[in-house]
Amino acid sequence: MPTYDATTAFGADARVERDFLRQVFAWMFLALALTTGVAIWFHGHSTLAWVSAHPTLFYVALFAQLAFVFALRYVLVSQRVSAQVAAFMFFVYAALTGAVFSILLDVYTTDSVIGAFAGACGVFAGMALLGYTTRTDLSRFGPILFGALIGMVVASVVFIFTGGQTLNLIIGFVGVIVFSGLTAYDIQMLKQLRAGGSVSTRFGGMGGRGGMGGGRQLSLADGASAEKLAILGALWLYLDFINLFISLLRIFGNSR
Repeated sequence: MPTYDATTAFGADARVERDFLRQVFAWMFLALALTTGVAIWFHGHSTLAWVSAHPTLFYVALFAQLAFVFALRYVLVSQRVSAQVAAFMFFVYAALTGAVFSILLDVYTTDSVIGAFAGACGVFAGMALLGYTTRTDLSRFGPILFGALIGMVVASVVFIFTGGQTLNLIIGFVGVIVFSGLTAYDIQMLKQLRAGGSVSTRFGGMGGRGGMGGGRQLSLADGASAEKLAILGALWLYLDFINLFISLLRIFGNSR
């Protein structure tokens, strides 16, 4: 199996790497907490009844959520946007996700939701540890994972309009595999951030997922840029976890 240089992300300073990853996970956990809180709040206000009465507005919110994440990733690499604005938009996205996904609390039993959440925590933790510790270069799996991800997005859109238990299960099983792989991949990509000189990080070297070509650089010596980089990493991991949760719920969830 091929190996990669598993030295620390920023030069040879392991402390800097650990501090950066702690910051990434802190942003991610805050976003997940907000999503959970918003979902519970909407669940307590009869979300399913509202969706039944306003199906068009629900679809608008659903597709707005998808569009928002694409806009957010470009905001995070824009040098004209401050870290505070980037953080605000990240939390707006997390809140919007909570509002949209609150319907799951009405559709699935509480035990199913808790079980899927616990399962997602276990899978995410295991794959994150694998991505952090493995000496295998996971970048070679990137094109496969991204291709499967695009296929999943298309299948999910089709499912919205056609339904079908078999398609739902297929999307669920593929989703567990894809987002498990992406969790390990993303952790390794974050760990592999290289100094482009000494402390600058070239986003173009971090794979195609973020759409970050063009040689943009953020200096880790610049507190605002380093914070935006941490928010970007948190967005990747947040999406991995959320989609793991949804995929497990598709497979094992019992409807009300």
